[in-house]
Amino acid sequence: MNGAPSVGPMADWETSMMRAATIMDPDLAFNCGMIAHHMGAIAMAEAELHAGKDHASRAMAAEIISTQRKEIDEMTKRITALTKK
Repeated sequence: MNGAPSVGPMADWETSMMRAATIMDPDLAFNCGMIAHHMGAIAMAEAELHAGKDHASRAMAAEIISTQRKEIDEMTKRITALTKK
């Protein structure tokens, strides 16, 4: 792929997303699945920052990393709260 880094054939975040789909509690499944989804977005954005040349795409990638990390933190807290019930 033009020397761009790959996120791999079956990245850890993809496996996590598939596992989240098997969680019976819909709230936990949603949060766990979205964390995995966000991890994939971060991996793709990091690949863009590593190899991308387009300024606008790189800026978007940096914003995605920042936003997705904050949302992962929020969802992780939500999972903690949901599992304490």
